[in-house]
Amino acid sequence: MLNNADETTCGQHIRKDLGFERAQEVSRVHSKHFDNRIIVRVLGGEHLARDFSSSLQDEERLRRDEVADAVIDFGVLDTTISSLAQLKPMHTARSVIAMTSLGRAYVRNCRIRGGSWTSGINLYWWNKNRLDQIPELLVDDIRYTGATSLKRQADLAIWSVMMLRLCFIDDIVEAAFVENDEIGLERGITDRAATAVQDFDLRKLGVWIRRELLPSLAARLNNDRYRSIVGELKRKSEDGFILPGEEINK
Repeated sequence: MLNNADETTCGQHIRKDLGFERAQEVSRVHSKHFDNRIIVRVLGGEHLARDFSSSLQDEERLRRDEVADAVIDFGVLDTTISSLAQLKPMHTARSVIAMTSLGRAYVRNCRIRGGSWTSGINLYWWNKNRLDQIPELLVDDIRYTGATSLKRQADLAIWSVMMLRLCFIDDIVEAAFVENDEIGLERGITDRAATAVQDFDLRKLGVWIRRELLPSLAARLNNDRYRSIVGELKRKSEDGFILPGEEINK
C-alpha cells in the first residue's frame, strides 16, 4: 500500500492515460530507470520505508471499504476475475477507476502472454454498456482542491473517469484490430471523443457516446455476435473451467 502515491514509483508503473501501445513504450523506458521490485521517490530515487506499508492492520482497515477490498484481493491473492466481478455492481467514480485500471492490467497481461483480444470480451461488453452513464462522485473522493468551483472540480474528475473507461474499451478494440477483427476498425476512440467534445462538457460527451460511439460499436459487435463469440470460446474450452471474464457476465 502506497502512503505517498503522488511522489513514488517503481519499474512496473503503467500510465493509465495512454493507450496500450504507447503505454508499453513509456513503460519500457520507465523500467530502465526504476527497479521493478523497489518503491522509490520519483525525484531523487530514495527508498523510504514511510512511503509504503505492508502492515496487516493497514490492510484490515482498507478492507472496510468495498472498492479497496476488491483491489487488495486482486493484488495480494491474484483473484483477477473474481475481484473484477466484485466491482461490477458498483457505480461510483472510485469503483470505475478500479474496474478499468485492473481490467486494463488484466487485458494487458493476456496480450503480452499471447492471448486473444477475446480474453476481455465480457469485460468489454459490460463496460461498453455503461459508457454513457455518469458515475457517482462523492465530495470526499476529491482529494485536492483547485482554484475553481467544487462543481467544476467534480465535473473534471468525472470527465477523467469516463475517459479512462473509454481508454479501456479502446485497448480491447486495438487488440482486435491487430487480430484483424472488424471491431478493431473502431480504434482511436479516445482521440475521436476528444475531437468531438473539446470543452470538458459531460452532457456533450454523453450525447456523443450515445449517438455516435455506441451505434458504431454495435454495428461491428452486436449482441448476437457477442453471444456467438462467447459460445465459441466455451466450445473450445477444456475441463469446464470458467473462461476469462465469464464471471463478470453473470
